[in-house]
This record gives sequence, C-alpha cells and structure tokens, in this order.
Amino acid sequence: MPKLKPTTPAPPAPPLAPPLPRRAYSVTEASEILGLGQTSLRALIKAGKIKVVRTGAKQGGIIIPLASLDAFLEREAS
Repeated sequence: MPKLKPTTPAPPAPPLAPPLPRRAYSVTEASEILGLGQTSLRALIKAGKIKVVRTGAKQGGIIIPLASLDAFLEREAS
C-alpha cells in the first residue's frame, strides 16, 4: 500500500458579507413590526394610509416598503 502524504488543513473560508438591510416586508412581518393585527394593517392599506407594492402573486401579493412604514409612523406620531 502506498504511503500517504500528510495533508495540510484548508485555509479558513473568507467571512460572509453582512446581509443586506431589508427594504420591504410582508403583511405578516409588517404587522409584527407595527404591533398591529394583520386585519388592522390591511384596513390601513385599504384606506391608503400605508403605501404598498402589489406583486400580483396569488396569495395576496403585497409587500410593504420600509419607507412606507416609517412615513406612517411619522404621521401617526405627530
């Protein structure tokens, strides 16, 4: 049987890049962020108080930009 050469360990992998900041959220995530129920959040969306992006997906297809959540909170805090 041939003699095996000792191997050196592989160098460590480079660190992963930090995750990109979230720019938009689902209705479920946004309701948790705002501390509201999904029904209340959907009512605010329907009333035009929170701007959304409709994706056309079958399951509601709504994403809520972080800027819309920030704008809503600023208006409500005033």
